[in-house]
Amino acid sequence: MDKLSSKHFMFFILGCSMIALRSYSSIFVRLGGRDTWILAFFASIIFIVITMYFLNICIKSQTFNIKDIFFSSSNWLGQIYMFIFAVGLFSCAVESASVEASSIHTNFFLSTPNWYCLLFLIIPAAYILTKQMNTILILVIITVTLTLVGDIALLALVSKYLDFNYLLPILGEGMTKGNWICIFLVLGSLSSVAISFPFLKFLTKEKGLKTDVSLSLIICVSLVISSLISIITFFGPARAGNIFYPEYVEAQRVQIAHFLEFGEIFYIFRSVCMWFIKYLLSSYGILLLYEDKIKNKKIFIGIFSVLVFICSWYLTEGQYFLFYSLKLLQGFLLIPFIIIPVIAFTTHYFKHKKSVKIYK
Repeated sequence: MDKLSSKHFMFFILGCSMIALRSYSSIFVRLGGRDTWILAFFASIIFIVITMYFLNICIKSQTFNIKDIFFSSSNWLGQIYMFIFAVGLFSCAVESASVEASSIHTNFFLSTPNWYCLLFLIIPAAYILTKQMNTILILVIITVTLTLVGDIALLALVSKYLDFNYLLPILGEGMTKGNWICIFLVLGSLSSVAISFPFLKFLTKEKGLKTDVSLSLIICVSLVISSLISIITFFGPARAGNIFYPEYVEAQRVQIAHFLEFGEIFYIFRSVCMWFIKYLLSSYGILLLYEDKIKNKKIFIGIFSVLVFICSWYLTEGQYFLFYSLKLLQGFLLIPFIIIPVIAFTTHYFKHKKSVKIYK
């Protein structure tokens, strides 16, 4: 039977929120410069407050099915909310496929075409999507755990190459227009934690949920900020903002005893596995939202996979175009993952509060 504990849910949050900003961090560094890490800190505070606001409403109303929250306003509004949210999930699925294929093509196999790399993600994912939730749960837990261990090890290995003078002066130019845009884009990137919302309905009990979710959000934010600090202090803000995948280049510098060079393996594992997990969660989230309307699951997954392949192939045809699209995506995600949920959750809370008063 498909069940989740609050500790399981931690891994879902980490699986969908801690990879994007770290993979194409140059987009944010180009806007925020040496202060990107502190701008990410400001955005993270907003991100945590909003996420905990959603969670508190779920607990107070005892409603953990996001479809019930969307449809608490009215049927037609619920359909609109759910459709916009599903568009956000589809966008994240396309993002996951595109960035993974681009990363493999750019960093490892330049002679391998992007469409070929896309097939190695989309076909296995399509097979897993036909399975039950327990299969995805096991895969998420194992992958996220191994990735966290690898991230800690890589951070320890590159620490000796960092020059923290690159971070000074902090906010030396004050809050510029680029800084404000950077905060909103970071918030948009972090908002992909909403991918995990459709899975809340599998929770068996709410005990410890606030604590576990808070811990997972803190871990996510810590990894993002430490990653930004790492690339800025490794390359300097000017260089870090002009490399497509700066963490890969940084990982190549790892060397032990002038002989062992294996930093890339941590990046390869994280990039391939975590984008795969985010793709799975985004795609499965759509299946959960429309499970009552999907007559044949396998046919739907097939059509969905083809659409993702076409969109991703188009995006990956040009690296500059891909990164420009990714920048726009961060701003767009604020709509389905922040604005729409804030409206839907707030409406649901006041309706629940009103119904409780009437009942009393």
